[in-house]
Amino acid sequence: MEMEKGTSVIKVDNLTVRYKEKDIWKGIKGGRYKRGIEDISFEVKKGEVFSIIGLNGAGKTSTMKCILGLIDPDEGRVSVFGKEKLKSTDFERIGYLPEISYYPKSMRLKDLMMYYCELYNMPKEKAKIRTEEVLTELGIYGRINDRLEGFSKGMLQKVGLAQAVINDPEILFLDEPMSGLDPLARQGVVDLIKGMRDRGTTVFFNTHILADVADIGDRIAIIHEGKLVEVICMEDMRREHTYKMDIEVCEGDGRCRTEIVKREGLNDKLEELIKKGDRILHLEREEFSLKEYFIGSIGGTENE
Repeated sequence: MEMEKGTSVIKVDNLTVRYKEKDIWKGIKGGRYKRGIEDISFEVKKGEVFSIIGLNGAGKTSTMKCILGLIDPDEGRVSVFGKEKLKSTDFERIGYLPEISYYPKSMRLKDLMMYYCELYNMPKEKAKIRTEEVLTELGIYGRINDRLEGFSKGMLQKVGLAQAVINDPEILFLDEPMSGLDPLARQGVVDLIKGMRDRGTTVFFNTHILADVADIGDRIAIIHEGKLVEVICMEDMRREHTYKMDIEVCEGDGRCRTEIVKREGLNDKLEELIKKGDRILHLEREEFSLKEYFIGSIGGTENE
């Protein structure tokens, strides 16, 4: 049964995953396990693009694999489509692109796509139509009769995207979908994600390419060292922009200062400056920067 737009299709409650320590010295000292993710909770709503961002090793992929049921959490609960245990028919409503995809190099592209269509119990005629649609949208339909051994890394990434969307999923999971793609191909993927969102698909993706997230993300979970820092709404962040003011101090000794003011406090600040006799030399609206916000939220610097 299809869920209404705006309802929660994914719920993650207090999710914790621990991995066995592979470092022999740490094992001797008693550290048998290392943290993967700890006490993570969030919800994903139908029809939104929800992204997890974080540094390498932050826990992005572990979180996604728990949601998909590929690994079992040590603590916490996950539900998808309102269910904690998915059936095979539920998985037919899901698309998934792993971070690293492996395909038999000797296979032709058309045979691989038909294989995935069969996994989704798609009728042959519909499978042919859908394959042509998807491969055309990704710009690789001209290679449909070629063997995968002749495909570049970027081409294989497009193949992975094609298999992930071939069933026109209700929820699409993408793990580093832009990996290995040139700027033109990246824009094609961005357009594909936007198009699926417009058709009501929920898109859940992990990435460390913040420019792509800023362009297409509706809500963003920031994860650092296995812990959820916060979930932000991009629309709200763009609304809460700031203003940068270069101010000449009224004493007249040539001193100047720069202040950053949030939009809601701008009128009060201007009134305060007028009363003091200070002169505004320059006033500039500053657009929201996801990169700067992310670096600040994890306590880092741009040089890291």
